[in-house]
Amino acid sequence: MLRALENQFTKLLHIPEKIVDGMGMYRVVSLTLIVLVLIGFGSALAGLLVYSPQAQLTSLLIVLAIGLGLNALLAAIWRVSPNHESALITALIVFFLCSPNADIVANWVLASAISLAIISKYLIVYRKQHILNPAALGAVLVALIVTIWNISTGSTHNTDLFGWWVGNPILFWPVLIFGTLIVFKVRKWTPVLWFVGVGLAVFLLESIRFEQPLLESVEMYFFSFPTLFLAFVMLTEPFTMPPTKTTQAMYGGLVGVLSSTAIFAPYIAMTPELALVAGNCFAYGFRSRQKLILPLIEKREIATGVWEFVFKKPDSFTFKPGQYLEWMLPHRPTDSRGLRRYFTIASSPTESVIRMACKILPDGGSAYKKNLKQLDEGELVVASQLAGDFLLPADADTKLGMIAGGIGVTPFSSHLRWMQDSGKKYDTALYYCCNTMADRAFLSDFKAMDLPLQIVPVLAKEESADKVIEHGFVNVEMLDRRTPDWRERTWYLSGPPGMVNAYYKLMRDQGIPKKQIKKDFFPGLA
Repeated sequence: MLRALENQFTKLLHIPEKIVDGMGMYRVVSLTLIVLVLIGFGSALAGLLVYSPQAQLTSLLIVLAIGLGLNALLAAIWRVSPNHESALITALIVFFLCSPNADIVANWVLASAISLAIISKYLIVYRKQHILNPAALGAVLVALIVTIWNISTGSTHNTDLFGWWVGNPILFWPVLIFGTLIVFKVRKWTPVLWFVGVGLAVFLLESIRFEQPLLESVEMYFFSFPTLFLAFVMLTEPFTMPPTKTTQAMYGGLVGVLSSTAIFAPYIAMTPELALVAGNCFAYGFRSRQKLILPLIEKREIATGVWEFVFKKPDSFTFKPGQYLEWMLPHRPTDSRGLRRYFTIASSPTESVIRMACKILPDGGSAYKKNLKQLDEGELVVASQLAGDFLLPADADTKLGMIAGGIGVTPFSSHLRWMQDSGKKYDTALYYCCNTMADRAFLSDFKAMDLPLQIVPVLAKEESADKVIEHGFVNVEMLDRRTPDWRERTWYLSGPPGMVNAYYKLMRDQGIPKKQIKKDFFPGLA
């Protein structure tokens, strides 16, 4: 019964994943914010919000004009390609932080926040990568400037300038529904759930301390505070996110504590934006602190439609086998997914190069991949945001099972190359699933390795007389026959979402504990 309920729940969770997996991450966020803007206008027209349509429109035009215009200007000064969609996202977030006003002059707080937010993207960076959430930082800097002015002049101007009007009961359901699409896209439920859970616990403890009704406090936490907007839209900002689930849990919990406690009230107003910036500073210690400028050394087709790109590795760059990078390739025109994609590093940390492989359709596929395929030797790609938990266990005595679907073999290429070079030779069974023999990449490399490695090729759409090759799909009978101790192994699943989900269900139905199953996912998989 419990397994049946778990399967049904899992199926429901896959529905929103399928909706967003065909779009880029930035596009999902920008469309979510645009929908919330439209709902805000509609609610005002219906008399459900105190902020009139005129007030919302005035503030919106100001924040967009400054945000997009200043971003274009600074990009020209810095001589870089402007990311207009990123500036749009920052502008719309700031729009929801500062209460709309029909008076242009009264929007000075909004104008100041978006200006400082955009400027911070170019100035407060480390190795060409911003380290703090721009929208939150813009709000914090405005409050800081007013505080300094008060101290220097003896004034008493209000420093709590951002009302986060998005934390309104009318917008609760839209934020919940559309905001969760962002989290489904990036699969960052760990920091979100830790933020919400820890934040709620602290909020209730504070309610007890101040003798407030607990049920009303719960309602206030979700319906009248910007809890969900902060969690879904801002906490998940990729450039300021720690790389692993453990550090992401710590990050979410820390921001949850800081944004919900009143313990700092005698000394400082701990606003949601300040809590997030403090969390970003904490996360910075765990993140890759560099943006890599990678020159192409060579490219080659290593299987039908599978291209490997080999780049020179900077001496200072380190990573763990199984991690991924965000790869930015400036090109025009772009498609709906923009200039960035996430690809796993296919090489071992011990190599002097960084290998990346991806499937490129004969007609070139997306605009991104078409331009990637046309790269010439010496041309540059920008990589950043090293992350990923698809890591080998620390104990080399752990028996492993790997199921790769097509290009999902890339993290296993990194794993196995590292095993070969490091001498840590895990007992490994690799089930390599492809449609045809011509689709198999890296297979000759794997066969040449001196490892305790069992390779089981599985073909879905081609017959072969080779008895080593299996046909169809991996099932219990195949596992029992080819790898009798498979239930004792820790399994790694990598490939298309549908395949990964199917084999995860197979493992769980056979009683394999969740802790023995690791699924590979990175935001650009679709």
